[in-house]
Amino acid sequence: MKKLLGKINELIFVIYRREGGGFTAIEGNFGLVAMGDDELSLKSAVRCQVIEFFKGDFSGTVRLRSFTDTVLTIQPDESQP
Repeated sequence: MKKLLGKINELIFVIYRREGGGFTAIEGNFGLVAMGDDELSLKSAVRCQVIEFFKGDFSGTVRLRSFTDTVLTIQPDESQP
């Protein structure tokens, strides 16, 4: 694992809002997944996952990336002047 960590100093988790409430954060390169009911518990869960997965050897930054969608609904009759 230490050989792998030689060049890695940043992890990026993408945050998804769960339908039933709460959040899921997924890191795509190592497949780490963390869940939390709110932002504070999610941050704690991400920290725990990183420490556990890398057995305390990771030193760097972790980004929690969140996307917000804006949804537009367009009806067929709206396209005509």
